[in-house]
Amino acid sequence: QFEPLDNETFPAVELAKSVGRAGGTYPAVFNAANEQAVLAFHAGRIGYLDILDIISAVVDDHEAGESSLAGVLDAESWARAAADTLISSR
Repeated sequence: QFEPLDNETFPAVELAKSVGRAGGTYPAVFNAANEQAVLAFHAGRIGYLDILDIISAVVDDHEAGESSLAGVLDAESWARAAADTLISSR
């Protein structure tokens, strides 16, 4: 039996949905920040709950860019650097 998703328990899903709705470079930023945060978690540099905090902060700081390949790659590179900065500060 499937129940409606509890957004309070699983806030990352709602963030992913909003990023998908925003489109443009936001999905690339979400993905890049997620990858950096998960790598840091597996390396023991941050806690599990820090993952979503880092992704959210990077997505919130992002300003939509050009949706071309170059724009997406630039946004992805920016997001990785932004996530790494947040990770280093913890």
